[in-house]
Amino acid sequence: MKYPMLNYLDFTLKASLTDKEKVVQKLFELGADCLGIDEQHDFYFHTEKGKLKYRKGSLGTLITHYERFLVDNSEKTHVYRYDVDPSEESVKHLYLTHDLLGETQKSRTLFQWENVTIHLDLLPDGNTFIEVEAKDFEQEFTESELQQKCRGLFDYLEIPDRDLRQTGYL
Repeated sequence: MKYPMLNYLDFTLKASLTDKEKVVQKLFELGADCLGIDEQHDFYFHTEKGKLKYRKGSLGTLITHYERFLVDNSEKTHVYRYDVDPSEESVKHLYLTHDLLGETQKSRTLFQWENVTIHLDLLPDGNTFIEVEAKDFEQEFTESELQQKCRGLFDYLEIPDRDLRQTGYL
C-alpha cells in the first residue's frame, strides 16, 4: 500500500481564537487563499505511538498516523502514514485491527498562504481555534525557518501566547 507525503517537514502552532472575523480579514490582507470549508468527522484509534486517525470530511477522506513533538513552543510532526481517499477495504481493516478511542467533529475553514496551511476550526460547543502548519516538501527550509513562519504568522494575526494550545482535540 502506498502512503504519499511521508518525507516532509511540518511545524504546527495552535491557539484558541477569540476574534475569527479579524483573523480572516488579516489573512485576506496578507494574500492568503481561502480553500473552502471542510465539515470533518474524525475517528481516533489506539496505537502504540502518536495518533491514528480516520477523517471523513466534505472535502475528502484520509487515514493518517502521525506523532507530534514539542520543539520551542511549536510542534514538529512526524508522519508514519498519510493515505488520502483510502479504499473501503483500508477503512474496514482499520476498524478491525484497532480499538476506537473516540471521535470529534468540527467545521474547518482552510486557508493557504505560501507554504503555510491555516485552519480555522469551529467545534460543536462553539469554541474556535486556529492552527497553522508550515510545511516543506522540497527541503527548501530549515526547521528554524518553518518555526519562524508559524510564529511570524501568529504575531501578524495578533494571537497572544496565552492562547497557545497543544494540537489535537482528543
